[in-house]
Amino acid sequence: MNRSPRFLLILLLFAVLRLMMMAVFPADNLTLFGDYAYYYELAAYSDQGQLPFIHYWSEYPPLFPFLSVAIYQLGHLFGGGYHVYVYLTGLVMIGCNTANLALFLRLARRLRGDDVAERLGWIYALLFVPLIYTWWNFDALTLLSLLLALELLLSGHERWSAAAVGLGAMVKLVPLLVLPAVVRSRPWRRWLVYGLIAAGVIAAIALPLLLAGGQWAWTSFRSPGGWSSWQTVWALIDGNLRTGLLGAPELHFDLARATAPVGNPARIPEPIRLLVFGVLGGILFWKAELRQQPRRTIAFVALTLVVFFLWSKGWSPQWQSLLFPLLLLTLPLPRSVLFILVFSMVNLAEWPVLLSRNLFQWLYVTVPLRTALLALLAVDLWRRVKS
Repeated sequence: MNRSPRFLLILLLFAVLRLMMMAVFPADNLTLFGDYAYYYELAAYSDQGQLPFIHYWSEYPPLFPFLSVAIYQLGHLFGGGYHVYVYLTGLVMIGCNTANLALFLRLARRLRGDDVAERLGWIYALLFVPLIYTWWNFDALTLLSLLLALELLLSGHERWSAAAVGLGAMVKLVPLLVLPAVVRSRPWRRWLVYGLIAAGVIAAIALPLLLAGGQWAWTSFRSPGGWSSWQTVWALIDGNLRTGLLGAPELHFDLARATAPVGNPARIPEPIRLLVFGVLGGILFWKAELRQQPRRTIAFVALTLVVFFLWSKGWSPQWQSLLFPLLLLTLPLPRSVLFILVFSMVNLAEWPVLLSRNLFQWLYVTVPLRTALLALLAVDLWRRVKS
């Protein structure tokens, strides 16, 4: 039986649900606990001719900040204002999320067959976290580049996959975590070409900005290295009970604030932490056996992502949405769903339930719980890729 109409039904209901939410709920309600207002205030500087990377520093790689400016300016055709910006950005994110589901279904069919793929599609379509983060941030765009890179890689279009990784790195750095899997599973000539293409795409975007923006662009690219820890075990050790918010939008015109720590400095020197996780990552890389098997490849990407989360000095709750489709593709269904539900509840309890009410002392509960879940997940994924 042809499953295509059933897959199209999943996609249709997925997209229409989000469109109905956008039509019914006021913009302020949709985005109450998210970052859209912050994006809007930064994009509004374009009315004065001021652009990210050129006239002020940005904490995000360039593709989304410039997309946000374009959406903001397009909104003037519809009368402008925050509600117009929210609905236009929401339409973009709905499109990205629907494309993510389509890519997820293609990967699921490739890895698990049509029957399991249909079941996984319904489960993913019903997850709350991808739904609510449609209105809170832009990580649907990050996930799009990650899933697109994986689909192109597994379908044999390695050069296009490399281009997707390069573009994705200019949204957020996470898609670069596909590279270790490529290096481990491909002959050196192929992974070298892959890396060069990804680097070429990054350079094609970054170099013009560096030439046009000078110090503003350079500071934007290097700003994450100067931030203090937040919402991780490293933040608890440092005594930083805070979120990742860097400050008001107007601070982006102060170069010194781009790399100025918001909280306490690290008590464990970052080179030591990097060395420990670098050695751990090297061991996992060396002992993994992928053999160009699609399911092992995605499991290894998921493992790399988990190790990255454990190493990172900061945690943003929306990052969980990058992990969920990979888990559904690689783990047994009951185990992946159980992890996703528990992980979602812990992170939603942290934000917005607790931290939006300034109950920062609860980080001593939610952060260890999340870290323990990630550690258990790393062990599970490792069992699926080790030789």
